[in-house]
Amino acid sequence: MVPVKARKTIEIEKIKERANHFLANSWNIHDKERKGCKDLASMLLMDAGAYKGFQYLTKEKVGPLMTYGVEYVDGKPVHHDETRIYFL
Repeated sequence: MVPVKARKTIEIEKIKERANHFLANSWNIHDKERKGCKDLASMLLMDAGAYKGFQYLTKEKVGPLMTYGVEYVDGKPVHHDETRIYFL
């Protein structure tokens, strides 16, 4: 008889943590990859009942010379890069 392999799983919080890191720290040219990461992580979080929304990243929340999601001018949001988000 062939032994049954143990099932391998990853915690949904770990997926969210890794997605957030990539979305904040990937190079500017990786916008298509960030969109895929954002969409996949959203779907996984929703399927697991763990989706709590997101916020656009501000200039202070990304590395130097990185694009950012939103800035506030006179209290109004000005959106820049829709792929620079942070899952809550």
